[in-house]
This record gives sequence, structure tokens and C-alpha cells, in this order.
Amino acid sequence: MELDLKLVAHAKDYINDLARGIHPLTKEELREDDAVNQVRISRCLYYVSDVLEEVLRNGGVHVILEAQPFVPENIDLSQFVFLEKPITVSVLVGKINELKPPAMKKLKVTAVTNWLADHGFLRVETVNNKNRKRPTQQGVNLGLIERENTNEAGIKYYSVVYEPKAQQFILDNLVSIVGEGYNNASGHAEG
Repeated sequence: MELDLKLVAHAKDYINDLARGIHPLTKEELREDDAVNQVRISRCLYYVSDVLEEVLRNGGVHVILEAQPFVPENIDLSQFVFLEKPITVSVLVGKINELKPPAMKKLKVTAVTNWLADHGFLRVETVNNKNRKRPTQQGVNLGLIERENTNEAGIKYYSVVYEPKAQQFILDNLVSIVGEGYNNASGHAEG
């Protein structure tokens, strides 16, 4: 079967929009409780987008290469587009990962949140036997906001969103986040 690369590129654009929580046809922002805004689904969509990008780059062939470590210095962060509305950490990390070279491993969401927790911007609380990260006063001052949401089943949940000031702070500290070992396999600092 010969691939229609224009169709693959079109599909990739749709998947990228969905991964960012945007309706691919109307370009309207999807509701925060929409299924595609769930972290696991969003990550999966970003993965599929990366595979399609590789297929496009290789003229219709999927080649498995050994991924290089995530190195912030090898990314042109000046291309990062800040959103005025607060965004979740998964959207923030997804936007950073869109800027990395294809052969580079991705920045992990846990790298950012664990670093923020270890540096006093988030605190870990156990609620209903689940660990949840919430902003400290230092995090609130940085631009981390906790929002109460309700999913389709009517169940309330909380999410932390990042204002532009907090988005910039993460970009400014990527070298520290990675250099301190937070992007390793366990998502925690080494040592």
C-alpha cells in the first residue's frame, strides 16, 4: 500500500489539534473535561503525531531509531508560543516537545512536576488514597493556579494550570530540571 503523504500530513495536523485540546475543524478550544484533554489520551495523541511526523520525514516509512536524551540546549525555545490563558502541565510539556528534534527523547510531565514539588512550588497531598500535587503559596506567586473541574460523570476533580509567568519559569529552568536528573526513567532526581 502506497501512502498518500498529503493525507498523512493532514491527519497529523488533526491529531496535533486534538492533543492540544482544539477542535480540528472549527479550531475552537475543547472543554477541559473532554476526553482528549485527559492526560493519557493527550500523550497518546502526541505519540501518534510523532510517528506520523517520522513517516512524513522518511517519505512514508517508519524507521525505529535509538532516541537521544532530552537536551534543552538543543531546542530553540525562542519558538515557544506562550498562551495567555493558563494551561495544564501536559499541554505545556507537549508544546515544549513539539520543538525538540525528532530523534530526541521527550520531556516528561513528571520531570516538571517533581522538580516543582522538590523546589517548594507544589506540595504532595494524599486524597482518597491518591497523591495529588497542589500549589504552595510560592507556586501561587509564580502563577500556578488550582482549578476545580467536573467531568462528564459529574465527579469533581482538581487540576493545576500554569499562567504565562509560570510557563516562562519552566522554560527558564529546563536545564536545571533535566540536569538534576528529573527526566530520567523514574521521573525523580538521581542521587
